[in-house]
Amino acid sequence: MTITTTTYYPRAFMARCIFAWLTLILFYFFFTHSLVHQLVQPVLKYPGSDNTFWLVYATGIPSFFMQHKWAALLFDVALIASCILAVIFPQKKIFSLIAIVGSWLLYIFYCSAAGKHYAQIGYLITPLAFVVLNEKKFDLLWNLVRYWVCFLYTFAGLSKLFYGGFAFEGTMSNILLQHQALGNVFLEDGWRHTLSNYLIENPALAQLFYRLAAIFEAACIVGFFTKKFDKWLLVGLVSFHVGNFFLLNISFVEQSLIFTAFLPWKKWAVHFQYNLKND
Repeated sequence: MTITTTTYYPRAFMARCIFAWLTLILFYFFFTHSLVHQLVQPVLKYPGSDNTFWLVYATGIPSFFMQHKWAALLFDVALIASCILAVIFPQKKIFSLIAIVGSWLLYIFYCSAAGKHYAQIGYLITPLAFVVLNEKKFDLLWNLVRYWVCFLYTFAGLSKLFYGGFAFEGTMSNILLQHQALGNVFLEDGWRHTLSNYLIENPALAQLFYRLAAIFEAACIVGFFTKKFDKWLLVGLVSFHVGNFFLLNISFVEQSLIFTAFLPWKKWAVHFQYNLKND
């Protein structure tokens, strides 16, 4: 039976793609010295931690892994291996579950070591749809992931409007000024520094970028009502993150899995001749 665009999402095909993507993200963590065995300092418990963090702290798990490098290394190896096995055996839910739990623990370890929360959590949310094998349940969860992405960016865009950052001409230039103050400590002069200086000296132009970002984010509200414009939402989000990278040096590797929420998986499944029996 050939898949049509009206059938359920091709779970096995998607699992292979998304857990391969997650594997690459984990290698990015490795090359940026951010895996658990590379976080040499002890866990820092800070007041800003939410209830999820404190619950994990109570188990003593973060302290154990951060204080025993051999255990941390085994954890990292098991996490990466589970992602690879989820690619090879997409029908085996156990590998997906291990990869998901391990990724959440990695996030808690990483934030604890840094002493702050990080907003780049796309790699935590997107794989959650793969905790089930049933096609209908997976279809429901994947749509919930997509709605979460729409909500996240819509809320961010509307916040820029509600709190006045959109209307105030100096918002973006002030952000760049603060970022540059930190960057001057660690970074040498370069084209980014020159561009940042130019935008700081031209706040109207800088604010144009801020307003475009707010519009791109707020436009995700369309995704709650139709999927017809998903490719344009995808272009907008990629542009938003690329802009953040070049202007503020904010990497979006960890967040990049959110892009998968707007990819044409059903059409791709038709192209690769996947059918319901394979899923």
